Order: sequence, then structure tokens, then C-alpha cells
Amino acid sequence: FSVIIKKNLQIYLRYILKDTNTTLSYYSLNKLNTIIKAHKDVIPKDSNKNVVYKIECGNCDVFYVGQTGRRRSSQDEHKKHMNRVRTNKLISCNSIHMLNFDHEFKWDEIKILDKESFYNKRLISEMICIKRQQNGLN
Repeated sequence: FSVIIKKNLQIYLRYILKDTNTTLSYYSLNKLNTIIKAHKDVIPKDSNKNVVYKIECGNCDVFYVGQTGRRRSSQDEHKKHMNRVRTNKLISCNSIHMLNFDHEFKWDEIKILDKESFYNKRLISEMICIKRQQNGLN
């Protein structure tokens, strides 16, 4: 058990308990973590990598679940994706949805569903997220 003891009482207790085979332990009430606050820097959403993500359609209630090992920058990804869609170099479920219904995805509001650095585990996580979805494209 713990008892807060003043300096004089500490000396007196040590003297009394020296013949009783009892050991006193001391610790400070002024812990270092109350003085120093070490916080990790917040990583911006667009710099996360090894994630399973969800992109919602801005015009209806469907969404796309995907995974990537690269850092995601929503504006760059959107530009590259749209160029591949326009030149018919990319046929994907979200590009077909965009072309057929003239809808736009919320590229600036990508939601991270899971973070997993191992590729196979990330694929399994993506599959589980796809199976759980109600209005998904994939």
C-alpha cells in the first residue's frame, strides 16, 4: 500500500522498521509525464499509406472500397484517374459509374477504413470491408 510521507516521518519509520524485516520503497509524486507532454505529430490523411479506403459518390449513396500501399494525395490521384478514364485506359467499377451516370466521387473526402502494412493482410481487410458494404460498387 502507499502512504504519502514527509521527510522527518520517513526517517522515523525507517528507524522503527529496521528490525522487522520490512523494506520501504519510495517514489515521487512529481512524475515526469506530468511535466513533459510528448505528442506524436499528426499525419495528414493524404499522406497515409498502406490503407484500405472508401470513396463515396457525391451524387448518390454508392461508394467504392479499395486499398493502396502508396501515399494517397487525393488531388493527384483524382487527376491521374480522370485522365485514364477519359482516354479509356482504365476501366474500373467507379469509372464506369462516373461515365454512365455523369457522377463525381468525393476525392477530397477519402475515408480510411483500416491501416495495414502487410500486403496480404491489407487485401483480406479490403475484402472484409467490401463484403460488409450495402451500396458498394465492388
